[in-house]
Amino acid sequence: MPMTSVEIREERATIISEARKSWTEAETREGGPTAEDKQSFDKAMDGADELLERATRLERLERATGDLDESRGRVSDPLEPSASTGETDPKQDEARKREAFRYFLQTGEIRRDLQHEHRRAIGIMSESRDTIISTDSKGGFLITPTQISNDIVKAIRNEVFIRRLCEAAGSVTTVKEAKKLGIRKMATAMSDANWTTEVAAVTEDTTMAFARRDLEPFLCSKLAKVSIRTLMLSTEAENEVTGELGYKFGVTEEKAFIAGDGSGKPLGVYTASADGVSTARDITASATTSFTGDDLINMKFSLKAGYMRDPSTAWVLHRDAVKMARKLKVASSTGGNDQEYAWQPGLTEGEPDRILDIPYYMSEYAPNTFTPGLYAAVLGCFRFYRIAQLADTVIQRLVELYAATNEVGFIGRRWVDGAPVLEEAFARLKLAAS
Repeated sequence: MPMTSVEIREERATIISEARKSWTEAETREGGPTAEDKQSFDKAMDGADELLERATRLERLERATGDLDESRGRVSDPLEPSASTGETDPKQDEARKREAFRYFLQTGEIRRDLQHEHRRAIGIMSESRDTIISTDSKGGFLITPTQISNDIVKAIRNEVFIRRLCEAAGSVTTVKEAKKLGIRKMATAMSDANWTTEVAAVTEDTTMAFARRDLEPFLCSKLAKVSIRTLMLSTEAENEVTGELGYKFGVTEEKAFIAGDGSGKPLGVYTASADGVSTARDITASATTSFTGDDLINMKFSLKAGYMRDPSTAWVLHRDAVKMARKLKVASSTGGNDQEYAWQPGLTEGEPDRILDIPYYMSEYAPNTFTPGLYAAVLGCFRFYRIAQLADTVIQRLVELYAATNEVGFIGRRWVDGAPVLEEAFARLKLAAS
């Protein structure tokens, strides 16, 4: 009988416990851990990671199955008018648009349901109208219906974590009319209040000052290719396209949110900049090619208590840095001379693994060079990483370009910007200079 997600997590906890026991014994042995001990520990922890992925996938499947069971029996024909009014309700109207969008993906023709979106697309991209719309080899384009745009954003969110953290914290803004999103940030805090007598004049504060940080969504484009057979046979062709574009946009966004230089793209948390997180928030490690548990403690407590407690606060690390952190011990929170591991596994569904009691996220786009003077870790309250985006997503259908391989190309275009807007809510670990 297949294991449940709970049983998989329990097996993972057992593997981690046994690996730690063996590692502790190796550390206390004369000569310390051998290369074989290190290899055995890493192999066990890699196995624990695979079990976590299995449990996470199974939990998502269990939730999706529950949602499907709940929705059965409540689905009506979305294209039928309401019997009582003779008109479609908003959900039915959205279903019509989704069906028309599916028709566009499969055939390249724009049905009446999407004529409004098509006219808006012509208005936005009128300078290229003659070379794009009228040429089959390049294909037509349109602004996707609202729900489809939301589906693409949802697919992006499922692929990467920084957008999820920011959305949960309410720091993603859709720019609807203005070209830029102006964010006011406090440059200098107000001085302390004054003790005074009952009838004395109030002292005016002259220290508080504000600065402004503008976020202007930049154009991001990605190509997805889908086989003609898939489009012909699929009853939900839009899922094929939105899933592919969601993945491609997600990876592009995540890379910029982590390491972008802010030039024509978002500004990343690993990038030292006066417009985001400056070098004033760097914590210098005690070694040139690695870090210690004390270094991570220094990072954590460089943040104010309010940031440490915020649900959006998380470590952002490369998997190689996480592997290093798994072997680190720090003084036990119970006091005395006891030590405990800085890394702790999540034992129940929805509970993430943690470093020093704070969740962490692994990214292939975080640095892992571990050479003198380079960054190795970021800890931040992502409530203060702001993302600005346009609501519209434009999709262009390429008809003939990939005909030789029996595929249809779809170019998606989105407009996104992002940056840290309060540097004291972030800390970066910098390896010591040689």
